[in-house]
Amino acid sequence: MLKTTLLISLLLYLLLPANAQEFSSLNVNNGLSNNQVNCIFKDNRGFMWFGTMSGLNRYDGFNCRVFRHSATDSTSISDDYVTAITAAPSNRLFIRTRNGDVLYDPVTEQFTNAAGWLKSKGLPITGITALQQTSQSCWIGYQDGNIYQLTGEKAQRWQYHAGVPVADITPTAQGQLGVLYINGELDILQEKNGQLLSHTDTLTRFIDNRPLSLRLFTDAQFDKWIYMPGTDFGIVYINSKTGTVRRLTSKNSALNNDIINGIVQDEKGHIWIGTDHGGINVLNKADFSCYYLRKRAEDVKSIAENTIYTLYKDNLGIIWCGTYKRGVSYYAENMMKFSLYVHKYADPQSLSYNDVNCFTEDRKGNIWIGSNGGGLIYFDRQANTFSQLKHDPGNDNSISSDVILSLFLDSDNSLWIGYYFGGLDHYNNGRITHYRPGAANNSLGSKSVWKIYKDSQQNFWIGTLGGGLDRFDQSAGLFYHNNANIPNSVHSNFITDLAEDRKGNLWIGTAYGIDVLDKAKGVYIHYLHDSHQLSNDNTNSLLCDSRGIMWVGTRDGLSAYDPDKQQFIVFRMKDGLPDNNIISILEDNDHHLWVSTSNGLSKITVLPEKNGRININCHNYDEKDGLQGNAFNINAALKLKSGELAFGGYDGFNIFNPAAVKPIRQEPPIVFTSLQLFNRTIAVNETIHHHVILPAAMPETREIVLRHDENDFSIDFATLDFTNTDKNRYTYAYKLEGFNKEWQTTDGKSRRINYTNINPGNYTLYLRVVSDDQVNQWKGISLHIRILPPFWATPLAYIAYLLLITAILLLLRKIVLRRAQRRFALEQERREARQLHELDMLKIKLFTNLSHEFKTPVSLIMAPLEEVIAHEADHNFRHKLYLIRRNAKRLLYLANQLMDFRKMEMQELKLNPANGDIIAFIRDVVYSFTDLAERKQVEFSFFAENETLFTSFDHDKIERILFNLLSNAFKFTLSGGSVKVFTSYTLTNDQALLEIRVEDTGIGIPPERHEKIFEQFFHSNSPGGFVNQGSGIGLAITREFIKLCKGSIRVNSEVNKGTTFTLHVPLEILPATTMPPEPTVTTNLVAPALPEPITPEPATRLKQEEQQTILLVEDNDDFRFYLKENMKAHYHIIEATDGVGGWQKTLSAHPDLVVSDVNMPAMNGLALCTKIKSDSRTRQIPVILLTALAAEEEQLRGLENGADDYIIKPVRFEIMLSRVRNLLARKAPAKQMVVLPPPKDTTTILSADEKFIQKALEIVNKHLSNANFSVEELSRELFMNRVSVYRRIYSITGQPPIEFIRGVRLQRAAQLLTQTEMNVAEVAYEVGFNNPKYFTKYFKMMYQVLPSAYAATMKKE
Repeated sequence: MLKTTLLISLLLYLLLPANAQEFSSLNVNNGLSNNQVNCIFKDNRGFMWFGTMSGLNRYDGFNCRVFRHSATDSTSISDDYVTAITAAPSNRLFIRTRNGDVLYDPVTEQFTNAAGWLKSKGLPITGITALQQTSQSCWIGYQDGNIYQLTGEKAQRWQYHAGVPVADITPTAQGQLGVLYINGELDILQEKNGQLLSHTDTLTRFIDNRPLSLRLFTDAQFDKWIYMPGTDFGIVYINSKTGTVRRLTSKNSALNNDIINGIVQDEKGHIWIGTDHGGINVLNKADFSCYYLRKRAEDVKSIAENTIYTLYKDNLGIIWCGTYKRGVSYYAENMMKFSLYVHKYADPQSLSYNDVNCFTEDRKGNIWIGSNGGGLIYFDRQANTFSQLKHDPGNDNSISSDVILSLFLDSDNSLWIGYYFGGLDHYNNGRITHYRPGAANNSLGSKSVWKIYKDSQQNFWIGTLGGGLDRFDQSAGLFYHNNANIPNSVHSNFITDLAEDRKGNLWIGTAYGIDVLDKAKGVYIHYLHDSHQLSNDNTNSLLCDSRGIMWVGTRDGLSAYDPDKQQFIVFRMKDGLPDNNIISILEDNDHHLWVSTSNGLSKITVLPEKNGRININCHNYDEKDGLQGNAFNINAALKLKSGELAFGGYDGFNIFNPAAVKPIRQEPPIVFTSLQLFNRTIAVNETIHHHVILPAAMPETREIVLRHDENDFSIDFATLDFTNTDKNRYTYAYKLEGFNKEWQTTDGKSRRINYTNINPGNYTLYLRVVSDDQVNQWKGISLHIRILPPFWATPLAYIAYLLLITAILLLLRKIVLRRAQRRFALEQERREARQLHELDMLKIKLFTNLSHEFKTPVSLIMAPLEEVIAHEADHNFRHKLYLIRRNAKRLLYLANQLMDFRKMEMQELKLNPANGDIIAFIRDVVYSFTDLAERKQVEFSFFAENETLFTSFDHDKIERILFNLLSNAFKFTLSGGSVKVFTSYTLTNDQALLEIRVEDTGIGIPPERHEKIFEQFFHSNSPGGFVNQGSGIGLAITREFIKLCKGSIRVNSEVNKGTTFTLHVPLEILPATTMPPEPTVTTNLVAPALPEPITPEPATRLKQEEQQTILLVEDNDDFRFYLKENMKAHYHIIEATDGVGGWQKTLSAHPDLVVSDVNMPAMNGLALCTKIKSDSRTRQIPVILLTALAAEEEQLRGLENGADDYIIKPVRFEIMLSRVRNLLARKAPAKQMVVLPPPKDTTTILSADEKFIQKALEIVNKHLSNANFSVEELSRELFMNRVSVYRRIYSITGQPPIEFIRGVRLQRAAQLLTQTEMNVAEVAYEVGFNNPKYFTKYFKMMYQVLPSAYAATMKKE
């Protein structure tokens, strides 16, 4: 009996397909943490979970994410050795490890100790032996036999076998649970309420000792399978209908191993039994026969290992096998879509040779197979056997070669065989007739027969390689040739395929395009790539489909012939084909094209014409779908009478029913798996930038909120389709609504969506799957993404901006109004200020005019008075004349003070220092008040600690200061009082600090008015006896003068006791030997210089003067009369009352000298002087200007306008007469005087004027090329002021300094023009003219000829 059983098992092993299932593998090379897989589970999201001895793995079909224990992370798994994974409430996982049980929360991706959860439900925290999650409740079995039903927050306890540990809990029939106890007892409970439905102890008799574990599996027929993992218990089978119990072991059944670690049922109802070292036993429940899925070393698609630790079947029907050392192997029934026939070494009935070249089908439906070296193979499909015919060199009745290129089954069921270098054979009823090329003209054209074909008219065509196309007359045994050497024939001798169109024309595929034999006309039509857009001239296959379309496969695409346009439409990989090299073409009964290529098989659906062009849709298959390989052989394609298709290659062949090969129409589950910010993966509850981005895991997240600076993000996704994960590379379409207008696509390689620089706003990311046939487009998933604006762009911020803008506008309005008010007020103030300024200017102008008007009559008083005093001999009368002179001088002083006040107001005060003995000067000024002291009977004294102090000081300013202080002292000191003046100085290096103290015993000044007395127009409240209080500007002017001298003044005063003014003035000490003689001060008011003695003139001079004419231009009749009366004895005098009359008299009378006042109506003196000096007719006439304007600027202004002298009123007639004589005595200068260089003879004694001119010439020549060299620079280098330089140069040369410089330039220019080859422009720039035009103008004015003409004339001479 045992021998019979073993024999049957052996026969079953041999007859049944060994290891027909093809597995895919997943191990450490694919990211698995360890190859020992203890348990497998699939969660409700579709992720696969693998528990290994070194970590928990979550698999999404592409990547494994590993969870390991971390001692520093309390939320990590408790131990890396995972023994069991089951479902728990709230979509959590209950995971058993060697260090306790934990719960995994997919939302937070964190682990918590299961004891806490059990305690919160009121359940025991230890002793759990089984846990089963159903649709309604969670059932938990314990070591003590208690069973708890947990529904929501309610826990119900059930106990049916006290003290007997629960071994397993598993669903059985609908709404029922099977509870297996460790002793073998089995209870069936009502899932809803825990009611005991049935009990059996049938198993107890099979259990001798108490096992460590016992497992229960219920199949689709509710039959029960009980096994004991880790022991050689085998299996106990219980039939749910009959109650039959059957023990299955290797001793009494077909099991090859008794150590069972897992049981599942496949889609066909077969039971898969995972064994230890026995692989998988696949048991057929119908007869309990088994076949075995074991590791085969030569087959990479076999199961990875024979030691199976766990089996699991998911909701897609995929069976997952966890192995001991080789990771996971998994099998999907629909993974292999094509039946594969290959040679198997252990199966002698398998295909005898894998490399298949061609097929043909006989009347019985069996297939003849031509191989590429394995001879002729006959496949009996009913018996599923292969037989082989091979070439035998010693047997003439054997096939000619083992390399067969083509087969054709004739109508009499005989077989025609084409060989590679073997000719043609006819195999009929066991006898073989050979046809080979020979000497006869009608023999076979070539030894290599590639194609054998009979057309609709029963013409027998033989396509050869190198011999062209032969038409075979079978009855006569003759071959009629068509080759490239024959006119009106084929264009290539290499024939690849033959086909007939609907019109009966024969299409011939060649290595050089296509030849079409038009049978009606008997001509060949040639189609090429260049002429008819054939995809390539090297054709492989031809097919005329049921639509009448002729399809051509070439090595560069699939072409369809359009007879209307006589052009080919080409399809390539861009249109969905797996490769451009098209091998063979077949059409199935549903009018789909099946095209074999060098990279797989493609099912082509021909779409309706659009825009006059047919289109195709491709669904591609490859080796992972069960094909013999990705590359196929040419000619190895055949459509069977059953509608099946056969395709062959060098790894066997496939036969399949096209109608049964359908793409999966069910949408694969797709999930978002992770989020990256700036290429950094974000973990759940990780704090980034002070906030949590992912409060839940990405698969559980429906919305993410990002900040404005987190707008560069990537989102990973996965399709949880584990059927051929490497092959099912879906096309993914995604769109970020609010950003993308169109759908974007990406392939299944990266599975990542990237976005950068997304603006703040609300977006929705849609992701969907498009299958590789481009037809199925499913709903997909979505994720809401909210990017927060920066705080400055939030609605609250915009409200704040609005409020701020409103506030700013209001503030601006207020500011504008205030500014307008201030502007109005300021304008008012300015208007008032202008009015005040205009009043001040009128006042100052009035003072100026008054002072000027005062000076003229004062001059008329003082000048005759000096003359009268000089000739008066009566002492008493002369004393009265002195009184008159003194008051005239005071009047002149007051006029000058008004002028000083104007200068002070206009900020025109300047120092004019001169060397002298300041102590002596102060003494002279002080002593001039002696007569006033005598008259007022005031004791007056002067005390000087030092007799002399030689320094440089402004005589006029010091005199004014003393005059003001002494005048005030005498004014406010009563008779019997005293006025004292003290001077002293202290030395510091070369500096001296002069102190002048003026003390009086007058009425005094209150302390609160000490500072106010220096203000303009201040008047003290003097007693009534002091009537003349003055103008109020004296002390103000005094303080300004002291400030100009860099000194200081202070006042000490007590009312009714007196006042002391103390002055401190810093001075520079000069040696007495260097002091020049005291200059004559023409404007000295206190101590005027003595008049120069008038010496008698020689008779010649008097005669000359009588002949000379002087023009007096003065608008004041009295002053003009005075001057005329005093000068008429010496000169001929003519008069004019203003500048206009003076100019007319100058032109008509040509006087020898003009004396003119400055301030006159119509034309002032400056304008008259300018007019005289600018006219060539009058420029030689000297001009003296008379004015009351004593400022140095006014003098310089007059001299710059051409005046020869400048005399300040009041005028001393003797000084004026002396200056007139000097000017008239000077010889009038030439019209254009050019100063020549000084003589080089050093022995010549030069005068002072010559030395001065020589020095000036040296300076001018040194700066000759400097166009910016001016009179100011000449004055600086001569160490003289501008006025002195002007007077000195004019007195010597008769030219103003500017004309003197220009004359030197022009004289040098004349030399350069005659002595060098320089042109006019070069000479002009060389002598300091910026513009040659101006150079030419001035040169012509001086030499009365143009420079170019001057140069030409001088060079001729």
